[in-house]
Amino acid sequence: MRIGITANVNLGEPNLYCQPLANCLPKTFIDVVTKHQHIPVILPVVKPEMAPELVKMVDAVIIPGGQDIDPEFFNESPQEETTDSYELHDEFEFAVAKAALNQHKPVLGICRGYQLLNVAFGGSLYQDLPTEFPGHPRIHEQRGKLAKAEVHEVEVEPGTQLSRALGTQTGVNSRHHQGLNRIAPNLHVVAEAADGVPEAVEDDSGLLLGVQWHPEDLWQTDVSQERLFTTFFRRADL
Repeated sequence: MRIGITANVNLGEPNLYCQPLANCLPKTFIDVVTKHQHIPVILPVVKPEMAPELVKMVDAVIIPGGQDIDPEFFNESPQEETTDSYELHDEFEFAVAKAALNQHKPVLGICRGYQLLNVAFGGSLYQDLPTEFPGHPRIHEQRGKLAKAEVHEVEVEPGTQLSRALGTQTGVNSRHHQGLNRIAPNLHVVAEAADGVPEAVEDDSGLLLGVQWHPEDLWQTDVSQERLFTTFFRRADL
């Protein structure tokens, strides 16, 4: 199978090999795809009208993490804590998500990709959990050595796609300051942290799944997080 993975773009300092707006992708995604004998296809950030043709080339799509989504896409003005959005990247991945659903191909959204699925289909975000979410949780934005560590538990709704991979409870890593607010009409929350922050969504068609954490950094040592990818690959093969 061919697994499409949407690229991000370099919005930071350029170097010799990564110039401004260069397309880039964490190697851990390529590693988990190739470990299971599938072909990774990197989908570059191009004009949104090209998305349907790119999606036709693959059997499933992963939308990884990255920078904040422009809040104008959910009818809000940017707050001070919202930074680094890039409109073309947002529009391209919105188009990829919608094209995949139209073509009946599964999508796995991770962190930003999870948030993007919600916005793409009509939901909104908390622009900054510590200042907006009830209770002001701060555990979710882990940096440094904790960025790849399992730092809290999430409860998973039984009988869901996610529970078939992870069971009804799992430890997750966490490095995000935004989260889902209004849930898109075609999605429903299937996992939460103890503080009430939504941690995963699915749709009724079985095509869309999004998680707030970063399983690409956990699958190497956590077999349940690897199952999140392998069950996704199996859905693409149905």
